[in-house]
Amino acid sequence: MKNEQLQAELDTLVATQAGLMAIVGSLMATHPDYEKFQLHLTGLLEVLLTGEAGKRFSETQRRQAREFVETLQHLNKAPLKIEPLSSLPNL
Repeated sequence: MKNEQLQAELDTLVATQAGLMAIVGSLMATHPDYEKFQLHLTGLLEVLLTGEAGKRFSETQRRQAREFVETLQHLNKAPLKIEPLSSLPNL
């Protein structure tokens, strides 16, 4: 592959990851049992990284996966009612 092709592939991966992070973050923040979801995610990550599947990951990949999940776990639970237009003057 040429450098331009590799850069285009990398740009696509980075953009896709950013989009997926937004989607997953939104799903996590609005999950009906937020605390249980967080606990399950923590346990599942440990199983994934230390179990059979994790044997194929390099140490860098394990660290990056852990950092990615921990970043998502810092999202706050969404309020029960979200009204994005409430701060705007009467429309």
